[in-house]
Amino acid sequence: MKALSVYLIILLSLFPSFLFSQVQIRPLPEAGFEVRIKNFVDNIELVDTHEHLMQEFVSTQKSAPDFMFLLALYADDDIKSAGMGKPEFAELLTSKYTVMEKWNLVKPFWEMSKNTAYNRTVLLTIDKLFGIRDLNDDTVLLLSEKLKNSYNGKWYDYILKERAKIKYVIQDVGTERSNDPMFRYVEKFDDFIRIHSKNEVLTLGSRHDTQISTLDSYVEVLNRSFQDAIGRGIIGVKSALAYHRILKYDNVSKAVADSVFAKLMKSKNGKVFAFEEVKPFQDYIMHQIIQLAGKYDIPFQFHTGLQSGDGNIIDNANPSHMANLFLEYRNVKFVLFHGGFPFGGILSTQAKSFRNVYIDMCWSAVISPSYSERYLHEWIETVPANKIMAFGGDYDNVENAYGHSLIARSVVSNVLTEKVRTGYLSENEAIDIARRILHDNAINLFKIK
Repeated sequence: MKALSVYLIILLSLFPSFLFSQVQIRPLPEAGFEVRIKNFVDNIELVDTHEHLMQEFVSTQKSAPDFMFLLALYADDDIKSAGMGKPEFAELLTSKYTVMEKWNLVKPFWEMSKNTAYNRTVLLTIDKLFGIRDLNDDTVLLLSEKLKNSYNGKWYDYILKERAKIKYVIQDVGTERSNDPMFRYVEKFDDFIRIHSKNEVLTLGSRHDTQISTLDSYVEVLNRSFQDAIGRGIIGVKSALAYHRILKYDNVSKAVADSVFAKLMKSKNGKVFAFEEVKPFQDYIMHQIIQLAGKYDIPFQFHTGLQSGDGNIIDNANPSHMANLFLEYRNVKFVLFHGGFPFGGILSTQAKSFRNVYIDMCWSAVISPSYSERYLHEWIETVPANKIMAFGGDYDNVENAYGHSLIARSVVSNVLTEKVRTGYLSENEAIDIARRILHDNAINLFKIK
């Protein structure tokens, strides 16, 4: 019995090696490699491939952030999942309650959900930025006061450049800091695709100062809008339509799309068509946008996997639906977001099999660090290292983006350390991969200068 216990202890101590790389390719590393890898990963300048950062503001007596500011994105998903209603949560983001009243209302749901990675990110953030180890009765007022005092017009630069060590940020739509050389922009054209009624077509035309009556005039407005975005200096295209429809975009003929569009335009005001009825038109327009991305040689970012919030259909966001696009548009670089959570294995096959498919791990480290580590192990074993990007904060506030950067660095250093420990990679190879997936790959893919 004693011998069996010893055997089990030894077996368990070796579990990480069994779980990941069992094959030794390189000589085992020299002492201190763990520290050297961690130091490199912790200090390299990052390219943040995906953010929704709000415009920087200065606190005033009437408008200042409190602790709820840090719970308003992603943490809110798990607080609601634990049982808090959407309307009740939304009220906590207003001035209806005092800070302590807000805390007393959210506290039961925070306590039930603080185990999740979304909420651990908040805890890590307040610890590292404000020296507050926990969110509780004794700290919410202090945290709120520190947040309010931080918004002085210099906070973004301090967090992003000094603390997070981010060199470039790729912002999802907008030009709020277009004069800041740190920021680059991608543009969405989803509003051209997500059409279900004549009224939406007319509204789109009005927004672009054009009367749209035919499919040709619709596509012309799209082309002009795309060219305008290119003129503003966008470096990529983004689509988040996996929140609203399946990622399967069939190659529809112009004649079929024309007939659907004509039916739309002949319909009565207020009529809304079912998705199945307008899908051919939507698919046709997506192909037009992909062709424009190819024409201007810019990457196309696609939301895949988990959709934030509730009531979503996860199979809609399965990247396996996109294979026809990868095959048809070999000249377009497709960037699949969020590590495809939970479709990591599908991303392995797609990025391995298609030279124009890339993996972006934005958001994934705060969805699940263990998922991110597990699949980064697999992707290093299956996908060329130039096709993986390991960090995009995907937040609207800089504080949690910083917390995410710490977790993403930890994921990368943990995986590379294990790969070197088992002899799958040499230390120099691990350092090279870290440089690629945290900096170089995004620079090269998006042609950032």
